Amino acid sequence: MEKELEKLAYEYQILQAQAQLLSQNLELLTLGREEFKAVRETLEELKKMDGEIEILVPVGAGSFLKGKIMDRENAIVSVGAGYAVEKDLDSAIEYLETRIKEYDEAIVKTQEALRKIEGQLGELAKKVQEIQGGKSTSKP
Repeated sequence: MEKELEKLAYEYQILQAQAQLLSQNLELLTLGREEFKAVRETLEELKKMDGEIEILVPVGAGSFLKGKIMDRENAIVSVGAGYAVEKDLDSAIEYLETRIKEYDEAIVKTQEALRKIEGQLGELAKKVQEIQGGKSTSKP
């Protein structure tokens, strides 16, 4: 019986570590999606504006320079692996929409995997209680 409890405790720890990694991944995916949404919204608003547009350009350490948008027809977007391409605003927005959908799909898959692991953790806790004869309600 003690060997079985040790085995279950080990499995529980492994599943807990996996759940923690999935939770961290979920947080990163959510942050990434929100960043893409913010860029998309900025480009959509840029399309609506008329006249000269003044912006703040980040130069590091929380510092900015004032600047003006010179080209309101194109944007340079990151396509991953350190590469960026110039696209017209509509194409850039479409590209960002695709990326947001990819993030949404990854978030759903990660949430499903996390729920599955949480279910497995619950089952392990029940097994431990059964082995201990229901005398203890603590988890391994």
